[in-house]
Amino acid sequence: MPDGWTWKLSTADITEDVPFSVFPEVSRQFCVADGNGVDLTIDGVVHRCEPGSITPFPGDAEVHARLLSGPMRALNLMTRDEDSSRLETMGAGQTVSGAIVVTAICGDAEVVMDGTPASLLTLDSVIDLVDATVVVKSGTIAVLFRKS
Repeated sequence: MPDGWTWKLSTADITEDVPFSVFPEVSRQFCVADGNGVDLTIDGVVHRCEPGSITPFPGDAEVHARLLSGPMRALNLMTRDEDSSRLETMGAGQTVSGAIVVTAICGDAEVVMDGTPASLLTLDSVIDLVDATVVVKSGTIAVLFRKS
């Protein structure tokens, strides 16, 4: 990873059982955004990761993903260990403010951002929402909050 970064949000298509890369001094959060999920074996301990779940783990952990049933897509947050950014999921009827990014997961989502409606397809994101209020009308979103 390049020097000077504090957080990185990315997606990954997982189509087969795979090991994860190791990133020392990085904290990771893994969100099942689409598909049936995986079992993540993190340093020898199995964690069931189902649709919409967020699983945190250290970047230097030994991690292996085993698909539960067919391919899946993940939303991944990586942060420097000293950064406390985090992902949370929110559903219909919930309101959020102070978000850096919102991303539709587990299907499409309808949101209203400061009175303006938006339709998001799975893994569509809206960025730079720190001063906006977002209301989830339908579906589920993953929300990135940044605190460092």
